Amino acid sequence: MSVVEVIGIIGSVAAVGIWLAVLIVRSVARLDRRIDRLEDKLGKRIDGVEDSLGKRIDGVERGQAELRERMAKLEGLLEGLREAISGRRAA
Repeated sequence: MSVVEVIGIIGSVAAVGIWLAVLIVRSVARLDRRIDRLEDKLGKRIDGVEDSLGKRIDGVERGQAELRERMAKLEGLLEGLREAISGRRAA
């Protein structure tokens, strides 16, 4: 094998190596862009779910507060009824 043939083989191998490196770098860059887009979409969805869940939790808390008030009122009425029936104050 002559020097020219060896240089030709080395050049061919180097060209294929460079081509593969460029292909890999482009693929990684494309994947990175896709991941960024998916990350943005997922972030927006999570924000929407957090907002919705926060509103629902606020509604449940308001409902619980209303129920507490209504139960306290009923307890007061029952205590008054008990006192009226028995003629004495509860301990």
